[in-house]
Amino acid sequence: MTSGERDMDRPWDEDALCVVCPALVHDRGRFDIADGPGPDSRYDTSRGYRRDAVTGVPVCVHPHKIGVAPGRYASGGQRWPEEADRGPAPGPMPDRAEGLAAWMTVLVRHAEPGQVEVVLADAERAAAGRFPAAVVVDALRVALAAVG
Repeated sequence: MTSGERDMDRPWDEDALCVVCPALVHDRGRFDIADGPGPDSRYDTSRGYRRDAVTGVPVCVHPHKIGVAPGRYASGGQRWPEEADRGPAPGPMPDRAEGLAAWMTVLVRHAEPGQVEVVLADAERAAAGRFPAAVVVDALRVALAAVG
C-alpha cells in the first residue's frame, strides 16, 4: 500500500488521536466510534485499544478527535459519513422562517469533519439579521440534532 492509498483509508490527523486509538491501526469502517469512554468498551491490553464488551469490535471513544460522528461502523455496518448520501447541496438561506431549520440541517450534513461549529456560527450570524432570535435558536437545535 502506498502512502497515498493509506491517506485515502485514514483521512484523520493521526497526531491528534490518542495513543491507544484503534484508528491508528485500523482503516475507516473497521472500528466503531462511541460518544466517550464507558462500561460498554474496555481497554484490551493485548490489542492496545478499546474494544466493545459484547462484540469485541475496536472502539474509538473520542469522536471530536477523529472528526467523525459516533456510530456502529464495523459492528453494525453503518456507512462511514463521507460515504453516506448527504442529499442536495444547501442553497441560499430561505426567506421564510419555516425553512430555516431545514436549511441549517443541510449545511450541517455538508460540513466537513470538525467544521460543524464554524458552519453553524456563520449560519446563525446570517439568520440573526433576518429572523427573530427564538426562530434562529429553534433552527440551531434542529440542525444540531442532525449532527449525531
